[in-house]
Amino acid sequence: MRIWALGGAEGFSQAALQGVRVHPDSLAILAPLDEEENLALGRAAVDEFGKRVPLSDGSAEVGRSEWLSGTPNVFGRTFTVDLGLDRAVTRVRILPGGTALAKPEYFIRGYRLEIATQLQPDIWHRLAEQRTNFVLTVDTRQDSTWSVVDSMGRPLPSLGRYVRLTLIRQDRSNWVALGDIEVFGTGYVSRGEIAGEFALEQPVNVGQIRWQEQVPPQTAVLVQLRGSNGIQELPAWDETAHTSGGEVFAGAEPVARLQYRGVMQTADPFATPALRRLEVDYDPVLVAQEVLGAVVPDTARKGVETALTYRVSIEVDPGDYGIDLLRLDAALAVEGIRFKGVELGYEWHSSAEEGRTFIALRERLGTSGMLEIAGKAVFLEDRTAIPLAVGSLEQEQRDGYVNWQNAREASDATWTVRGFGAPPELLSKVDLSPRPFSPFRDEAVNFRFVVSNLQENTEVAVEVFTLTGERVRRLSQVGGARLYHFEWDGRDHDGRIAAPGLYLYEIRVEAGENAASHTGTLVVAY
Repeated sequence: MRIWALGGAEGFSQAALQGVRVHPDSLAILAPLDEEENLALGRAAVDEFGKRVPLSDGSAEVGRSEWLSGTPNVFGRTFTVDLGLDRAVTRVRILPGGTALAKPEYFIRGYRLEIATQLQPDIWHRLAEQRTNFVLTVDTRQDSTWSVVDSMGRPLPSLGRYVRLTLIRQDRSNWVALGDIEVFGTGYVSRGEIAGEFALEQPVNVGQIRWQEQVPPQTAVLVQLRGSNGIQELPAWDETAHTSGGEVFAGAEPVARLQYRGVMQTADPFATPALRRLEVDYDPVLVAQEVLGAVVPDTARKGVETALTYRVSIEVDPGDYGIDLLRLDAALAVEGIRFKGVELGYEWHSSAEEGRTFIALRERLGTSGMLEIAGKAVFLEDRTAIPLAVGSLEQEQRDGYVNWQNAREASDATWTVRGFGAPPELLSKVDLSPRPFSPFRDEAVNFRFVVSNLQENTEVAVEVFTLTGERVRRLSQVGGARLYHFEWDGRDHDGRIAAPGLYLYEIRVEAGENAASHTGTLVVAY
């Protein structure tokens, strides 16, 4: 395994920086906010009725991008600009509409400017006020109306997300034409990027991604990698997110082209995150030259256990590690594996919580051929993709973790299963085994059932009771729509083995208004 590292003033300076600057302490941080940047540009602006007004579009065009009162009665009219997040505001400028440029008497006679924070949007603090105004363009930097200043009379920043203009005076004979409300501030920009490309001499298998960061409250650093085989286009950035260090690269491999991007964000105008160092493991030795996956059949009735075969086309060269490990992104009950028509020995583990199946082969696949994995799975969605990754025990033992090489979808087939039929009930029938259950003979009694139609993760619980209603044990998992598997070892909450006899069990799914439950009986026998 080799490491590519980015860090230090020299390394960061060679990257493409947008809204980011390199600090002398060899940190990449957000850039200072340009005092001439209009924070309101492109943001939502509404009047007192919540109706959108064109006062933040950067234009004052007559009839299209201005607000024209249509009446001299403008006292109390308000216009609020949403900056998107709290900013440290130091200046506000109100531009006249195009009509006012042609008819100068259509200016604001008096105004009040206020600000409110994201946490307290209904509590307004005054920024500036002018009860008698005679200029077309209102600029708090020029008219000295700013409410909060230092000992030298310089304006101090006011924190807030919402800036409100209120007209507090009117002219009996003239209308008012507004063009734009511009807001300026200080601190750091709210978002920045640092990006670059890793020069590869040959296709590689990308491993873990690690970075050192400093993230004060209300700030974040997101690091992303994307790669291609040099022929296919690079995927979109939003499909390649990494949210924590130590993750293994999630894109298709091997890669001949690799790019990185660090996204830095802050919701505190005076705080910036910092990126100190970025490291990426890569291995020029591949698990295999090419691995292509597809599933047959590619359709299944929703909520019904379906038999399928996952076909893996493998191309392995003598210099490759070869394949000992496989990972499927689906909870699959494996029933057999063949390579070039010959049955293989294997061990497997399926995690419904992770939605993944791990397979360890008892012999290494060091030649090219077709691998077939037979099994059963339950599908609940309209479309369920089952990506594949392969790994090497030799590589794992050497580096301390499995550097999964992510396969590609076969060009002439698909690894996505399309679900058909009506969505099943929230809670399916329960498969309970063994019957009866003996805590001295059997390891556990198994509850297997399917929960469907969940939009968000929720708690799914299995409770065991005596016939008198006393609860013996409660088991729970938090998850979404999937196959659930619970095991009860026959012991109560205190670890004592339950007495022989007949017991009740209840399965409950709390999904808001769509709660469901199932009750039944089980027998404990010695």
